[in-house]
Amino acid sequence: MAKKKYINTKDVVRLTGLTTDEVYALIHKGQLKAHKAPKSGWRIEEELVLQMFPEARAKVDADVKRVTPQPDVVIPTTLITGREHYDFLISHIREAKKSVLIATANAKRFSIGETEAKATSESFLDIIESLANDEVDIRIISSSPSKGFIEEMEGNERLMNSPYFKFKTCRRSHMKMVVIDNKIIYIGSANITAAGMGPRIDSRRNFETGMVSSEKSLVEQGINIFEEVWSKKRCSSCYYKAECKL
Repeated sequence: MAKKKYINTKDVVRLTGLTTDEVYALIHKGQLKAHKAPKSGWRIEEELVLQMFPEARAKVDADVKRVTPQPDVVIPTTLITGREHYDFLISHIREAKKSVLIATANAKRFSIGETEAKATSESFLDIIESLANDEVDIRIISSSPSKGFIEEMEGNERLMNSPYFKFKTCRRSHMKMVVIDNKIIYIGSANITAAGMGPRIDSRRNFETGMVSSEKSLVEQGINIFEEVWSKKRCSSCYYKAECKL
């Protein structure tokens, strides 16, 4: 028999939208089973809350997703080329749980699919929006985002208004790097474009090569380099600092 889980009044208020007085009223009416702990106040049976307020279950599931420890990712330091950029990077970005850092020169809008010809209406930025909605921190640096990329990004109000998404331009940034959950790093030649990390067939994609790894020291070095650019530590000696939008 599964052990019953109890939550406090504050959590019930957060999950259901009720006021504290309304929660107390349900307890005193016997509709919510609870007991009063000496130090922590009312302890309420969680499953009864979820049965009475089904919409609260989605919030509980989201909480579990955020706090559940993720197994360590072990990816040997490996070279990838061509289509492997799409197969590896898109799938791992989509599965991010905490954060995604992206440094790119070019950034262009492109759709996701088995191939470009079979692509769905889902775009790369749709994936980014979905992650932001799941409270995954996303930061992107690009030196030359295309007009189409900017228009799609700025036209997505949910993404632009999300506290979990930030985008900066840096004219000097020519890095192509992706760091996922502070555990996986990609460093190579591919930009955020259909020909770089998109689903194009081999005859229409760039000749790209990169390295992927979960080696801790490499990941940490990549994060440090990204943070130096993001926090403008490299701007003082830059010829283009007057044009900087970091």
